Amino acid sequence: MKKSAGQFANGDLSHRLTPPQTEEMGSLADAMNQMAAQLNERIETISTQRNQLETVLTSMLEGVIAIDTEERIVSINQAAAQLFENEPHNCRGKSIQEIIRSPALQQFIRQALSSKNPSEKDITVFQNEERVIGVKGSPLLGANQHQIGTLVVFHDVTRLRRLENMRRDFVANVSHEIKTPLTAIKGFVETLQQGNVEEIHERERFLGIIQKHVDRLDAIIEDLLALSRIEQENGKKEIKFESVKIGDVFQAAIQLCRPKADEKNIRIDLDFDDETTAVLDPTLIEQAVVNLLDNAVKFSDPGSMIHIKSYRQDDQLVIRVQDHGIGIAQKHLPRLFERFYRIDKARSRDMGGTGLGLAIVKHIAQAHGGHVAVESKLGEGSRFSIHLPQKN
Repeated sequence: MKKSAGQFANGDLSHRLTPPQTEEMGSLADAMNQMAAQLNERIETISTQRNQLETVLTSMLEGVIAIDTEERIVSINQAAAQLFENEPHNCRGKSIQEIIRSPALQQFIRQALSSKNPSEKDITVFQNEERVIGVKGSPLLGANQHQIGTLVVFHDVTRLRRLENMRRDFVANVSHEIKTPLTAIKGFVETLQQGNVEEIHERERFLGIIQKHVDRLDAIIEDLLALSRIEQENGKKEIKFESVKIGDVFQAAIQLCRPKADEKNIRIDLDFDDETTAVLDPTLIEQAVVNLLDNAVKFSDPGSMIHIKSYRQDDQLVIRVQDHGIGIAQKHLPRLFERFYRIDKARSRDMGGTGLGLAIVKHIAQAHGGHVAVESKLGEGSRFSIHLPQKN
């Protein structure tokens, strides 16, 4: 029985005692066997729970770190280790200063350790690029309900915060874009109503300005509706794909833009294979090409040339519109396809732009599973391209 007890102590809980013949010793052996069975069951339960917890932590997108009162890492999952460009086994037992290089995150963890209440904060970190990390800290309690550390959860909210900023910017911009012509219309209408303008040609000038602002409002609303329609059709997978000749799409787009190009004596050069066909929504792609052509005409010098080209690149159809106009500074390129983003607000409005044309192009490309790109230099013109995936 002493030997069997030693085996239990060494962890061999599957061993069982053979009950002796005497009643007292037999009862003791049964009790020891029962104790070993119960211990084995509880250890298996704890092991299963630990494995389940490890699986949950490993599969989480959020980073989770358990830190003791000495600011040492007790446990860390894969997502948190990757966030700090490390591996879980390299982090356990080390201080937060060794693993977490951000002073703001270190300060947050210290505050969480000294607090008995949950806390949360957005912290900006720099790792190759700027990232916004949502951090939540909660007290880590021991068996006696005393705080033995803190549990910190990290979630990368960079994309979410950017979307929120874009939404706020969009609301502010659309309000401004609509309010500006409405204010002008209201002012001129009130002036006419008060009878302060007696000369006919002056009244006609006022009415012409009102008409201009009404047209601008109408253009903004039409573009907003177009964006909404493209997004809805993409979400519902209602894009009408068909096999068409890309040249037919180009000719239709050029026909719509020809009057403005002729006014500035701008020549449009085409470069494509007459037999090239593609599977796409011709109406949407025509609209995208029209928007790019319209921009190219607006920002090109009189007497210049615009090039339209299409070609196959691996499994993609590329549509490229290139001008030799004023060009775009490098700092503007990353935001060029945002709604209402303008390089020169006053000039864009004077030319009749709504600030939504390039956003529409981007959403049309995305609705086809593709993307847009731009290359430009100040004084050397711009080259916009639409990349549309095609099945071989």
